[in-house]
Amino acid sequence: MKGKQTALVLFFLGVLLLVFGSFSPEETAGASAEDTEAYRAALTAEVTALCREVRGAGECTVLLTLEAGESRVYAEGASGGVLTAGGEGVLIECRPPRVLGVAVVCEGGGDPAVREELASLLSASLGVGAHKVRITAKK
Repeated sequence: MKGKQTALVLFFLGVLLLVFGSFSPEETAGASAEDTEAYRAALTAEVTALCREVRGAGECTVLLTLEAGESRVYAEGASGGVLTAGGEGVLIECRPPRVLGVAVVCEGGGDPAVREELASLLSASLGVGAHKVRITAKK
């Protein structure tokens, strides 16, 4: 009899672990590929326009490398699980894909002063390290 009770308790604990173990308050990818591409296109257009405004840069082509999809952060309850409301997790924050790197090809890319100005501008505006920004001259 005692063995059956132990087995029953272990069974229910296993079910609880399966149910609650699938919830994670950490970030999860959420955006579709189309959403990410739309975001990349809009951000690329803004960055290209910004680069063209730099004195000496001239005509520019910009390539951005992004993370795959947006990140979503859910509220965490006191017991460590995800807080839910109406059966769904409570969303705290939805972040767009992070910029991982930037490449710029521009007419003034051969000038060290223009390269430095663009690298500094892009690093600050996109929140990436200067080592992840590459500027070169058009042929």
